[in-house]
Amino acid sequence: MKRMSFLWACAFVVSSLVAPAAVCAHKINTSYTNIVVSADTLKMRVRYDDFDLIKIGLDQDGDDLLFYEEMEAGLDQAFAFVEGNITLTINGQAVTLIRGKGDITPDNKGNMFANLYLGAPLDSPFEVLNVQVDWPEHFGDDHKNLGQILLPGQPLVQAIFTAEAPMQTFAILKSKSLWEQAYEFIVLGVEHIFLGYDHIMFLLALIVVGGRLRNLVKIVSAFTVAHSITLCLAVLEIVSLPAQWVEAGIALSIVYVAVENFWLKRTDYRWLLTFFFGLVHGFGFANVLRDLGLPTRGLVTSLFSFNIGVEIAQIAIVVLVFPLITWLNRQSYQRAVVLAVSVCIGLFGLGWFIERVFELEYMPI
Repeated sequence: MKRMSFLWACAFVVSSLVAPAAVCAHKINTSYTNIVVSADTLKMRVRYDDFDLIKIGLDQDGDDLLFYEEMEAGLDQAFAFVEGNITLTINGQAVTLIRGKGDITPDNKGNMFANLYLGAPLDSPFEVLNVQVDWPEHFGDDHKNLGQILLPGQPLVQAIFTAEAPMQTFAILKSKSLWEQAYEFIVLGVEHIFLGYDHIMFLLALIVVGGRLRNLVKIVSAFTVAHSITLCLAVLEIVSLPAQWVEAGIALSIVYVAVENFWLKRTDYRWLLTFFFGLVHGFGFANVLRDLGLPTRGLVTSLFSFNIGVEIAQIAIVVLVFPLITWLNRQSYQRAVVLAVSVCIGLFGLGWFIERVFELEYMPI
């Protein structure tokens, strides 16, 4: 009996190995649309995963699995589905899409996607683009189509199309003056610090131990110079690091500074450590700017203004906290408070580090 069980197991393994490879349907329920508009052409790519393609009708044998052959054979059907469920108008005129090539590629998690390329020539100067994506209603209420729209002379725009909101309008914005652009990026720099709790925690961990005002100024200045260097290098694509490593490094810097507070006696040379960690934080600032989309016109102004905004926010935090730290230095329980605050900050940093290394989502902020 045991021998028969063993033979059955062997037969199952062998049949699994020699069976044609099928694409397993993973319920991502998200499709992707990229549209690039230049002076005289519109180019579009639509990506469907195997789960979407089954709903379109490419699963010919009805087994809820798609073989590569089925996906390849069904590309024309997928093209027809796209053409029947997307409407593009430019300046109020309908755009007639022309089919390009289609191919099948995996993502980094092994899910298979059909890539459908379409395009159209443009005769008139571009002003307004209307995009209506109707296929989410065919794929279920929770389906989302994630769009990326790149218009002439504009930063990349992200869009989400759903069954409830299938249409969006995109227009070329009037060019902003350098003063308007500078003000906008100063505000973005301030907002990034006050909404970036990891940067606030790092700064608090540095200054909570107290010390002379001169040393605090050196610490903040070192951080400013350091992150300005790597911010420029990263935005100009001279140096590039994976975003996941950078974010994990920022979290680790918080942990280290918080732990160092337990044995730190003098703050005279802490600016050196701050300079090193500031280089890491600069790459994090660069990732934010990339996501926001930097204008090609006035790039230096935008970088400088963003840095100014970051410094305004940092100085504001120091100005608010320094009187409290000065008062605390005169109290008998100052050391206990510093250690307690450092423990809390360190735990947050450790939580962020684990979350970012293992790509989890459990931290409250």
